[in-house]
Amino acid sequence: MAFSDRRSDQRGFTLLELMVSLGILGVVLTYVFQTFTSYHRSNEVTTQVTESQQSSRSIAGLLDFDIRHAGFMVPVGGGFCGVDSTTAPDIVYLSDSSAINPIGLGTNELGAAFNNTGTNVSSGSNVLDVSLSLESPDNFAYDTNGDGTTDSDFRVNAGVIILDRGNPQRGTACGTVTAVNLGSSQITVILSDALAATPTTGVDLIAIPAHEYRIANGALLRDGMALAMGVEDLQAAYFFDDNDNNLVDAGEYRGDGVGANYDANALNAEDAREIRITFVTRTRNEDAQFPGGRLQTAENRATNTVLDGFRRRVHTSTVQLRNFLIRESSS
Repeated sequence: MAFSDRRSDQRGFTLLELMVSLGILGVVLTYVFQTFTSYHRSNEVTTQVTESQQSSRSIAGLLDFDIRHAGFMVPVGGGFCGVDSTTAPDIVYLSDSSAINPIGLGTNELGAAFNNTGTNVSSGSNVLDVSLSLESPDNFAYDTNGDGTTDSDFRVNAGVIILDRGNPQRGTACGTVTAVNLGSSQITVILSDALAATPTTGVDLIAIPAHEYRIANGALLRDGMALAMGVEDLQAAYFFDDNDNNLVDAGEYRGDGVGANYDANALNAEDAREIRITFVTRTRNEDAQFPGGRLQTAENRATNTVLDGFRRRVHTSTVQLRNFLIRESSS
């Protein structure tokens, strides 16, 4: 049998073919990489925007509940208080309705009376001798020492609103509870300011437990506990019916960027009617495809024109005291 010795015609790629192939491969890989990067960036932005929206909704639910109940069973002037700022987030205090058991009560004048400071309180630290329960000596709302038994309506890191029931024209003072002494029925509070000028008669100082909302290190804190990260700003405006006509007249809002700034001890607390609170949430990182992002200024916050690329969400709630005329908007 004869075998034929065939040689296969085998050739390699030429240098030119290799260079063309590599060039095509490079174009394809560049396209794939750019597509992946664009998709990843888009997905990351979408995720962060979703996180911001979820934070906004969760904050709004709790904040709206608190401002709807501001003023519950306490004097009108004790429903809210705050620290107004044009260059930083505001601090807002809303009376704590959860500390009050309304069963059997027929008065809206609840407050823990104290007289150890005479006729006034000062800015900074104050130690107040108070009844730790607003309604009765044993009707407490919170367990402050962790023993399983409620023992106080005031809590460390929560807020307090000080009001002179007998002289509401002195306005209000507000601050943070830093200590609760169960044995001596005392609370230590740090107030942002004092009440206005001291009257000579009729002084009836009361302390009202409150929820404190403030921003620290990019987080919105409620009574010292973080509600959500990525909260950039908190601003409030307060309506005082100066002429008692039950209308929102021009210039009667304080802290709104149109009228005067809000000063808690410079206004008659009895004229307090309405509060409007705006907060701004922000994505964790900038969006390179959104270079026009900037701080969303609300109320009397100083305008910021610096562009940074962050995406933001703004929520505003407006509530008239004693749970009337609730108006909300989101953008």
